[in-house]
Amino acid sequence: MASKTQLKRKGGKGRAQKKSGSKSARRKANRVKTKRVASGPSLAAKADKHELYELAVQDPEQDVAFLRQAYECVRGHAPRLLREDFCGTAAVCATWVAQGEKFAAEGCDLDEDTLQWGRERHLAPLGSAARRVTLHCKDVREPGLAKPDITCAHNFSYQVFHTRALMLQYFKFVLDTLAAGGVFVLDMYGGWESTEVLEEERPIEGTKAFYVWDQVSYSPVTGRQDCAIHFRFKDGSELRRAFFYEWRYWTMPELKDILQDAGFARIDSWFEVMDEDGDGTGVFEPSDEGLNCESWLGYLVAYK
Repeated sequence: MASKTQLKRKGGKGRAQKKSGSKSARRKANRVKTKRVASGPSLAAKADKHELYELAVQDPEQDVAFLRQAYECVRGHAPRLLREDFCGTAAVCATWVAQGEKFAAEGCDLDEDTLQWGRERHLAPLGSAARRVTLHCKDVREPGLAKPDITCAHNFSYQVFHTRALMLQYFKFVLDTLAAGGVFVLDMYGGWESTEVLEEERPIEGTKAFYVWDQVSYSPVTGRQDCAIHFRFKDGSELRRAFFYEWRYWTMPELKDILQDAGFARIDSWFEVMDEDGDGTGVFEPSDEGLNCESWLGYLVAYK
């Protein structure tokens, strides 16, 4: 049984916690009523999708705190080098090196425009510390400059690997490229709502925008799941399919089996703690049982 350390982290791509009512009722109730004003550019036309995404679903400070504690509660010392796979705008890399001069990070992503946005928004303000971040526009199955103490694949992006063979190849690569005693962290979502076709909307604090998580389709035969993120605005405009994902939905037992076959020595599962109303608290703790509910967030933490 893993340590009972509790870690707090903001939720991922908008996976909402327990909701009541039918799917159609949720769709109707969650959609904001807006009115389009014809004069001037719309809010959608002026919006920055990367900025809205980060405001809606990311909290890099809590991400870094989780990564460190997941490593330290077993290894007993601080990890220094982070590798962030599917790093996007590299907000986690930037926050990692901001901890101090002993910390360095590498990030991998296939979208050069997104990486450049991150360089300008997150790395440039770091000044000289930015030299301790290296971003690669390449496949996550290609090696970096050094063996990391900890590798993370956040926001469920590893689900781009649709077959067991491809996922096993990726997990074996991660294991082989970790430093001695290294740790691999995957975030996950699940629950019986996770494969439903549904749409969930919530306001983005401090903006005139609403974040929309759209589970577009799911195949029970192949596990293929298409998901999208839209942004709606109070003037009635919409940035539709700002992000679109063609994933294979993987369950926790499936991924644990593949991690074991890849050769990881220990695999711990972490689940978000629910309050008395069945809502997520943002606090995570190890659990060998997990949750059986409509929607949950969790992690797999695999040790070399």
